[in-house]
Amino acid sequence: MNYIFMVIFCVALALFLFLSLIAYLITSSGKKIPKKDKDTPAVKKKAKRVFDTNLDNMIAAAADPNLSDSDLQELAKLYVATHKLGSKTSKELDDATKKKLEFVASLASNINASPQTVSFLNKELKKISASYKKEIDAYEQMGLAKRKIKEEQ
Repeated sequence: MNYIFMVIFCVALALFLFLSLIAYLITSSGKKIPKKDKDTPAVKKKAKRVFDTNLDNMIAAAADPNLSDSDLQELAKLYVATHKLGSKTSKELDDATKKKLEFVASLASNINASPQTVSFLNKELKKISASYKKEIDAYEQMGLAKRKIKEEQ
């Protein structure tokens, strides 16, 4: 009799714990656990960089290995907003267009640039300068080749 009572008690206790766990999960599923205050000294806020719109400075910044991918993404957005390739008038590229396309190669060669950032720049430039699709791809490939050489060293 004492043995049967112990078994029933253990089963009832296990069932109670199981149902309590289910009830807790159901009632707490909609509540978010509060995060620590972001202004605490342990969490440092990273200030956004401000980039110069001068083409030479942008090319130098795109090649800077100290920039993060998010910085490079902001730089690519700024480049797309400020520099246009224009319309293609001949098969030969003029010096101004070559200089603008150097930015694409410079960004693609940066080790910290993610494939998404490089792809974003490529797609956006092709949208606004459709006549330069081949050249944009060529300069991107040149940059990726430089990047591969850097990674192998």
